[in-house]
Amino acid sequence: MLHNLDYIVLSPSKLDPGKKADNRAIPLLKRHEVVEGRIIKSIPPYHSLLLIKGKQLVARTRVPLRPGDVVFFKVEQLAPECILKLVELRHESLAGVGDLLKGSAFQGFPYNALIDILSVLTVSLKDSGPEKSPHILMRMWALLGRISLHPDKALDPGFLKSFIDGSGMIWEHKLKSLLLLGLESRNQGAALTEHDLKGLALRSLADAGAIKLLSGKGVGRFIDALEQLQLLNLSGLEEKGKLLFVIPMQWDDGFSFAQLLIDISGRREDGEDKKDQNRVVNLSLFLDMSSLGPVLVDASVFQQVIKIGFCVCNEKTQSLFNNHTGHLVKQIERHGFSVQQIKCRLEERGHLAETSLVDAILDPEEHYISIVI
Repeated sequence: MLHNLDYIVLSPSKLDPGKKADNRAIPLLKRHEVVEGRIIKSIPPYHSLLLIKGKQLVARTRVPLRPGDVVFFKVEQLAPECILKLVELRHESLAGVGDLLKGSAFQGFPYNALIDILSVLTVSLKDSGPEKSPHILMRMWALLGRISLHPDKALDPGFLKSFIDGSGMIWEHKLKSLLLLGLESRNQGAALTEHDLKGLALRSLADAGAIKLLSGKGVGRFIDALEQLQLLNLSGLEEKGKLLFVIPMQWDDGFSFAQLLIDISGRREDGEDKKDQNRVVNLSLFLDMSSLGPVLVDASVFQQVIKIGFCVCNEKTQSLFNNHTGHLVKQIERHGFSVQQIKCRLEERGHLAETSLVDAILDPEEHYISIVI
């Protein structure tokens, strides 16, 4: 039985690396018509690439749709917005696509899968002592801690660089650099994995001691999910100059996650070439804090001048931010920047809590189809 889960929004897609999508329009549909859609691949965290009437479209959804699934929709409404209702879902395999990208939720994507496995293991192995625990597992847990934000500690200015280096996002680049060094560098391979979460995860699958304790499927899901994010960033950087990072935040009682979007596509304020080193850099950071609630930060940097906008969901939090503006300005100026503007505005909680910065990479075109599941 299918439950009413959510709607998904479709738009012509440019993300398929194999075959270019037709971006001219959404397929011609008729009211009450039943149409067939096929899931080509999943794109984290809330999107899938679909094929409907020969056109590739991006679907926005909060539920994972698996590659190969065949979905039947009934056209409920055409204007002002086209609404389709899901009437049947068939799990089938899609020839030629395979499992390159797999569906996933965005609660901690992609690190939640690995955290769930390792957090349970660290508790069960605590009594036996770390000396009896497989080195790879202990190293993975330690590395997770190193690439996580710790809200109760002062932030290291080099944290983002350290996160990217250890997160697994550039594992293939590291391997390429190692191979280019030649055969003499082979012994450096093991050392390379010690400081890279994806390298350790791949290595754990071949470690007899670790695999007895780990869920091979769970580690595989982490690797697949991480590769989805890598592919998303590859297309996002090439097409729009944007990168998305999901950063674990470690608390005493577990983890939460921050979304960070870096946009290096902006032109200079005087409109000159994008490639100019003085172009505007835009940053967006989304946090869901236990006390403050959801917080969205948008900042733009031009040379050494910064504009900052905060978006919060209640007046108490807004007052807290406004009362500490002076302190924030002083901290920013300590690093050689000047603050041109700081604003804090209110947003409805339900809308703000659903923020997904991936939408800035998956550009919605002019045409939309809402699908009710």
